[in-house]
Amino acid sequence: MFVDKMAANKEAIAIVLDVGPSMNQAPAGVATPLETAIEGINMILQRKMFSESKDEVALILLGTNDTENPLSDGDTYQNIVLKRSLAVADFDLLQMVQSELQPGDSSGDFLDALVVAMDHLENGLQGKKGFGTRRVILFSDMGGAFGDQELDTIVGAIQNTGTELNVIGPSIEEDNDEDGDAGGAKADGHVKKEKTPQQRAGETMIKHILDQVNGECYSFSEALPALSYFQSRQVKPMAWKCNLDIGGVEIPVNGYSKVKEFKLKQSWKKVYAQDSSVAPGTLRTYHMKNEEETEVEKEDMVEGYRYGNTLVPMSEDDKDNMKYKAEKCLKVLGFTKSEHFKRHHILGDGVLSITAEKDDEAAAVALSALINALYETNSVAIARRVYAANSAPRLGCLFPHIKAKYECLFWVELPFAEDIRTFTFGSLPLTEESLANKKFQPTDDQLKCMDELITNMDLTQALEDEDGDKDEALKPKLTFNPYFQRVYQCLQHRVLHPDDPLPDLSPVIADYINAPPSVVNAAKPCLERMKQLFKLEEVEKNKNGQTGESMFKDNEEEAGPSAKKPKLDDGDLAGGLQNMTKAEVTEVGTVTPTADFRALISRKDQDFFDEACKQMQARVEQVVTDSFGQQFYPKALDCLKVLRQECVKKSEPNSYNTFLPKFKDTLIGKGRRDFWDQIVKEKQALITKPECEESAVTVEEGERFVSGEAKEEQTAAAEPEETTDDLLMEL
Repeated sequence: MFVDKMAANKEAIAIVLDVGPSMNQAPAGVATPLETAIEGINMILQRKMFSESKDEVALILLGTNDTENPLSDGDTYQNIVLKRSLAVADFDLLQMVQSELQPGDSSGDFLDALVVAMDHLENGLQGKKGFGTRRVILFSDMGGAFGDQELDTIVGAIQNTGTELNVIGPSIEEDNDEDGDAGGAKADGHVKKEKTPQQRAGETMIKHILDQVNGECYSFSEALPALSYFQSRQVKPMAWKCNLDIGGVEIPVNGYSKVKEFKLKQSWKKVYAQDSSVAPGTLRTYHMKNEEETEVEKEDMVEGYRYGNTLVPMSEDDKDNMKYKAEKCLKVLGFTKSEHFKRHHILGDGVLSITAEKDDEAAAVALSALINALYETNSVAIARRVYAANSAPRLGCLFPHIKAKYECLFWVELPFAEDIRTFTFGSLPLTEESLANKKFQPTDDQLKCMDELITNMDLTQALEDEDGDKDEALKPKLTFNPYFQRVYQCLQHRVLHPDDPLPDLSPVIADYINAPPSVVNAAKPCLERMKQLFKLEEVEKNKNGQTGESMFKDNEEEAGPSAKKPKLDDGDLAGGLQNMTKAEVTEVGTVTPTADFRALISRKDQDFFDEACKQMQARVEQVVTDSFGQQFYPKALDCLKVLRQECVKKSEPNSYNTFLPKFKDTLIGKGRRDFWDQIVKEKQALITKPECEESAVTVEEGERFVSGEAKEEQTAAAEPEETTDDLLMEL
């Protein structure tokens, strides 16, 4: 029987639950088959409700003390109750399953229950449209007596109506298997119970039926993990019809949402409930801002925009006239190589699948030619898309997608210039040989250890099935958002138990946010090696009671006698942590670079001053390069100020004047011109002759350098001038 899945995408489900005596027996401390079955039904209803499914569900009880079903005539179809007619799953049904189902004292015939379920599906779907699938789910351990007089009729009805039969309860073993799973008694995987002859006979019968109708059977232990997943939201696909315009050639196409972001529909509202017995609601009124608070009808209001102190009214017609007018279209603007399409340029909240108009052979041939041409030339199309006349135009990329059974174009949105944010991040010092970064360079052992950690935590081979085959863990298609699942869990609990606190996180949800045990065990040896290779040292607190402010207060001073304090006298070692810290400075660090620089140049070795200047220059360049935006600019500017100031004091302007032109070229080349603008604004450019007699840069040359007119002259200007003694030596 052919069913149009596009038009008929709803499912009718009849759940048959055995509540007979055999379903309520289990060893102490083990859930009974009835309890396990109720948990499974609860999970099915959760999937239907929280996925906003329009599927309809009916509940039929087997093995009840009374009889209530349309087929009962006093002698047949006894101990069967139609508890809930076919309808969309809701909280009333969920609450009924949770609290109103009680075990019965009489055994029922599960074959009769299947007939009642089939009859109810047939009658319940009369006059209803959109149902493409019928399903009967039987929860039973087959412990009751049954009659097989109408077996062929039952099998024929299931086959003719296309009904799918699922049985959840026993584990149907092979003939040579002596051990079995007695219903739910093995639900926890630790307890086995020998099946009764009646159960084995029932299993033989249900296995025969399943073989005839291609049905499926699951034990409770197999079914519950699968039912733990909430069903993904079912959406009826609606085509976006348009013409694909390529230079005047138009191809009728349909667009279907392939992937789209899912959002919870419910919105949390705060309301004041005066009477707790009445459902809370909202009432909104509008009032003028005057003493009387005059109420105004919504129809008498108009939106306004503040322009200075004036409110400019804007009617709906005004707002419509302000909008950009565009026609619905999908127009190709041009083509480019696929390598120019970067993954980080993908924008929007989903992917659109573009296919040819249905039953249009010419459109299918034309679109297929375009798809294959893009694929063979390794190209993509850049297109303009307008969803509707009142929509804003979007820029996007069309790239080919070819499979064995179908081919299409995928549309993803691309950013405009205003959508792009350019952030520059400093790279790891893997090959940096400067004194500033060398100590942070990872060793070969550290890199190898990290590479092994990534390999050991690979999720593509993290799961192992019963046959020993490896499979991927946390597949996106099977992994649901734990936030949504937690909201669903709490909503269900609050409806069923309004006065109880919210439950703990479900283990099923916890599995989404925790690493698989196999991955953790495989990575343990590598993690132990990481502890040895990446040693973490605990920083001891100041035991002398000295505060950080008193220790580093000298670092904030621009100049003064404090800059020369690092020199230790004979009795200074007893002076506390402050002097000991300053005595150990060997290079310009990243924490307090200005203090380190002053500590180094306080030594009387001239060669050490040149080395300290080089370190400070490298540190300034590193801080600017590693800065996230302008985050570290103030620190780099302070370092530059101190460097310039000390070069003037030491009468060594050439060191600064030689560095600055190169630094300017570096800044402009790396897109950091905004820092150069700050240097100019703070007047930290070249050191001129009025500032330092040893400088060869005049005021005019300094101004030309700042304005960008002089570039290469600074290197020559930085060379030392010839003295009178040099001229006499040449004679």
